[in-house]
Formats: sequence, structure tokens, C-alpha cells
Amino acid sequence: MRKTYFISLVLFMIFSLAGIILIQGYWIYTSINTHEQEFSMAVRQSLASVAEDIQERELRHYLNKYKEIRDSIGQPQNSQIRQVLSFTDSDNASNLSSLFTFGILEEEYNIPISANEKGGTSTVFDLKGIETRTIFKEAFDPENNRVFSTETYKDESPIELVDKVTYQSFFSKIANTFPVHKRLNAFELQLLINRELNQRNVVTPFEFGVYSDGLATKVSSNNYAETQKGPQYSVPIFIDNQGSSQYELIVSFPEKDLYVRSSIIGVASLSFILTLLIIVVCAVAIYQIIKQKKISEVKSDFINNMSHEFKTPLATINLAIDAIENPQNIKDEKKISRYLNMMREENKRMKDQVDTVLMISQLERGSTPMEWELIDPQDAIQGAVNHVSLIIQNRQGAIHTDFQAPACALRADKNHFTNMITNLLDNAIKYSEGAPQIALKTAVVEGQYTIKISDKGMGMDQETLKLIFQKFYRVQSGNIHNIKGHGLGLSYVKKILELLNGTIHVRSTLGEGSEFTIQLPLES
Repeated sequence: MRKTYFISLVLFMIFSLAGIILIQGYWIYTSINTHEQEFSMAVRQSLASVAEDIQERELRHYLNKYKEIRDSIGQPQNSQIRQVLSFTDSDNASNLSSLFTFGILEEEYNIPISANEKGGTSTVFDLKGIETRTIFKEAFDPENNRVFSTETYKDESPIELVDKVTYQSFFSKIANTFPVHKRLNAFELQLLINRELNQRNVVTPFEFGVYSDGLATKVSSNNYAETQKGPQYSVPIFIDNQGSSQYELIVSFPEKDLYVRSSIIGVASLSFILTLLIIVVCAVAIYQIIKQKKISEVKSDFINNMSHEFKTPLATINLAIDAIENPQNIKDEKKISRYLNMMREENKRMKDQVDTVLMISQLERGSTPMEWELIDPQDAIQGAVNHVSLIIQNRQGAIHTDFQAPACALRADKNHFTNMITNLLDNAIKYSEGAPQIALKTAVVEGQYTIKISDKGMGMDQETLKLIFQKFYRVQSGNIHNIKGHGLGLSYVKKILELLNGTIHVRSTLGEGSEFTIQLPLES
């Protein structure tokens, strides 16, 4: 994958994620604002209904009281009929004619203003609707003379709407002489508010209080305070004919924000989870792309290294074949034997390299049989030391062994165990600049067989330490071919230790060297 294409892909994914997050955030913000507006509208409608209901109840109370007093007085002091309306209708088929009349009867009563005021009265006019219907029937007697018969029906009923308009001002003046806590009950007010809010699906705790010209009155909920938390909504109550009022009902909602957010919390949470999943998937995808890109680069390096490693033996074998075919050497048995040994050694070296690659692949698939047996780890370690001792001597180096571990037994495959130690020693030699100085120490610590291999080579930085056990990874130092290898040694060590239920830890400082610590469980 081209670098520019990869960067463009990553930027596009990031831009898409940012767009999704912004859209989701805007949707949540818009939804909250919409629900807040719906909440405010429902509350205002509820309070308006409560204020109207309170005033209706008080007016109805005084109307009922007035009717009781009026009935107890008996006959009015004065009465007269106003605005008489009449119209006629006739039916020729039945010889019937009707006269309809409607009038308003006005009666005057002197009503006491207050029981505590002696002789204090006020003149109140009561209005009633008077409706009469007179039916005239025309007929002929035996002498063929016209005869008229009449029937009259009379109905008298109160005019409710007129009562309300007529008495509201009068009753309002009387009610204003009483304090508000005698006109309005806090418990009843709470029931009214709760009923109106429930009808509009507003189910959240609230507190209320009634104020008179900005001062708190005795009418309030149990937990209401002037510094009440949450938004407050107000509505005037007990409005007079001039449209003014000295009382104000204030309702606060301490948990309004929680109530509004709870209405979208389900969808918002699901949206957040899905967005988070998309982010995680995109992050994993980017990580995998980067990882695959690095693996691809490492494999390319591995192929280059393998090609380089094979090129030298093949060139040597080719030269040996040319030398054998030379007529001057064909009769020299010593030269032919030397050339054949050279070809055999180079062929064996290529075979060992291929076997190493195949062995790693088989170990990862679990298809390589392990010959489990009880071994003496010190003998296996000494065999690995002997295997690399000549290489160390050729580079004028030294390996210092300190076998502090007592005689014990490990359950392992001796061949793989020896190869594991050999790989670690071989790495210590390859990455030592100049004469290698290697220390190998064994001990038994807390029931674990411990092997420490340290060197004074080039060391590694912290980023390299995270990657050294990956397949095909090689520490880079200048030209990738300056240190021979395929990047499989430490991967092989890690795989063998996993099969042996062991662990490996590495400490390294760039320019000072590295220390590998292996811990293996002892056979009980």
C-alpha cells in the first residue's frame, strides 16, 4: 500500500468519525432543547389551567353562598323585567298560532357584606331569564262562529354566564378582604398542580409557593424555599376585572434537567455506544493496517536476508563445481575432496537455514512433535556453550559461566532446549561490537529454574524491546545485512518457552548491553 494512499485513507476515516460524532452531538443538543421547550409549554399550560380552576372554584363557592343568602331573604326589594323579546309563528294545517316572549327579570337584594359588620349590606342585582309561550287554537262552533282557545307556558331559569360576569367583581372585593391562606389551601393546590401536570405527561417532583406583591405567603409546599433549585415558572392568580392581581403562584422543578435528559437517555446511550463501537472498529482497523504494513516490510527484509544468505553458499558451490570441472584439478584428489567438503558444508548451511524457517512455522501450528523427557538443564546449557565457544574464541571474546543451581530435573525436549540457549548466546555474540563478553548464570529462585544471559553489546532502546520477539523482526544497525540472521531466533525462543510454561524477561540499555532472564518450572 502506497504511503500517500494509506495516509489519505486514515485521514478520511478520521474525518468521517469526526463528522459522525458532531452530528450525534448536534442531534442530542437539538433533542434536549426540543424537550425543554415542550416541558416549558406543558408547565405553562398546566399553571394557566390551575389559576383558572382556582378562580372558578372561589367564584362558585361565593355563588353558592349568595344563593343560600338570597333564598333566605325571600322576596326581593324591587324587581322589573328588561329587554322583552317576542316573535310569532303559525301553522295553517293545524290552525295553531304561537307567541314566544323572552325577557330578563332583574331583582334587587340587599346582601350582608360580612357577618362581622353590623348592618353592613350591599345591593346585588339578580338576573333571571323569563320565557313564555302562548298557543292560540282557532276553531268554529256549531253556529259557525270563530272560537279561540289559549294555553300559556312559563319558564324561569338563572343565567349562569351572566351570574359570573355580574358577581365576579362583587365577590372579588369580598374575597380580597381575607388573607390568601384562607382563600387557598396548600394541599388542594398541590393536587390541582399535580393533576394538570400528569394530564400533560410531566411526571417530575416540584415545589410551589404563593407570593403577594413579591413577598412569600403561608401557602407553599413543605420543601419550598425562596432559594429553590431548578427553573421556576410563575402565573398570576385571583385576577380582578381590570386584569391585575396581587398574588403570584411560583412553581420550581429541582430535577427538571434530569427529567428532560431522561427522555432521550435511552436513544442517546445507544447512539453513543454505536459511535464508540465505530471508533473502536476504525482504530483496530488502522492498527491492523499499520501492523500488516510493518509485517510486510519485515517480510521483505526477511526475503532480502534469505536471498543474501543463499547467494553466498550458492556462489561458493558454483565456484567449487567450476573448480572440479577444471581439467587441471580433476586428477588432484585432495583438491576435489576439499571442494566436495566445501560444497557439502555450504549445502548443510542452506539446509539448516531452511529447517529453521520450517521449524518455526511448525511450532506455530503445533505440528512439530516434542520429545518430552526429564533432562539435566546444566548439561544442555553446557552443550550450547560448547557449540558457540569456537565462535567466541575466533572473535577474541570470552563466556563466563556461573552454575549456582543445584542438580535438578526439567521436563523438556533436550534438542529444542539446547537450541533455545544457543540462539540466545548467538544473539549475544552477533550484537556485541568487538570482542564479546558474555556471562551465563543459573540459579533456583522460589521454585523456578532461572537462567540469566547478559552481554556488553550494543543494547536496545525501549521501542525495540517491544518488538524483538516478533517473527522476522531484526534489530537494525545501518545496512540490514551487516548482522546476519533472519529475525527468527528470539521468536523461536519465545515459542519454546511457551511450550515449557516458562517466561522470559529482557533488560537492556542502548550502548551498554542486554540481559535475558529465563524462568522455568522445576519438575516436582
